[in-house]
Parts: sequence; C-alpha cells; structure tokens
Amino acid sequence: MLIIVLYVDDLILTGDDLLILSCKDDLATEFEMKDLGLLHYFLGLEIWQCSGGLFVSQGKYAREILEKFNMHGCKPVDTPLPRGWRKEDATSGRSGCHCLSTVGGVANVFG
Repeated sequence: MLIIVLYVDDLILTGDDLLILSCKDDLATEFEMKDLGLLHYFLGLEIWQCSGGLFVSQGKYAREILEKFNMHGCKPVDTPLPRGWRKEDATSGRSGCHCLSTVGGVANVFG
C-alpha cells in the first residue's frame, strides 16, 4: 500500500518502501523534485518516527503561541476561563483582535 498526501507543492509518501521508491522515480521523470528525507515537521506538526510507528505533536506550535502572547511563564490550569467570565471581559483593557488572535491560536492547538 502507498499513501500520497499532497498539500500545495509538498508531497508526503508513506507505505511500502519499494512502492515509495518506485513512486519517487516515476514522479521525478515528470517533475522537478527534491527528496527531503524523513518527515520531521509539517504544517505545525512535529513528527517523530520510531520502529512502532509515528508520534505527532503540536508542542512547538503551542510554545510559539505562548511566547507570542507572553504566556510562556504562566501556570497551566484545568479551566482556561475564570468562573463568571463574560464575553465583554475579552475587550476590556485590550483590543478585541488580540484576544481573538489568542483564542484562535489556542483553538488550533486543541481543536
């Protein structure tokens, strides 16, 4: 079995080693290509390969979001919003765009 994932101008090939080599050879005859080797980072995902399979994480992306909003030193909590929080609280003292950007970044990590 061979699985081909295409995103814009990036290809990810996974499956049987012989099929991967054959596919790469076939594609190289038609297109200019560069083999970047094993996948390590793609679309905000960190990928570690081991004998038992793959481990996928968004740790780097999560750290970047925390640093972007100066939250890298914050303590983790079970509930991200305090009790009684209102939507209006998001814009008091800060721009609404800043809060929406923070929430959007966190939603990409956990959503």
